[in-house]
Amino acid sequence: MGIFPDRTSIIRLVGAVLAEQHDEWAEGRRYLALDVLGRSRLTALPDPPEVTTPQLPALSA
Repeated sequence: MGIFPDRTSIIRLVGAVLAEQHDEWAEGRRYLALDVLGRSRLTALPDPPEVTTPQLPALSA
């Protein structure tokens, strides 16, 4: 008899530990923290300038 009652409980524990490590690794590799990203979404962007194209006369042969 070991610490774990069966193989599936070991797999669940290892999976949970690996998922936690992956989350920490992914957060450490971010260029911007989550709070910075959240604040950037709160800032309103100005309306882009309207682009107008001049009307060209029709070509005739």
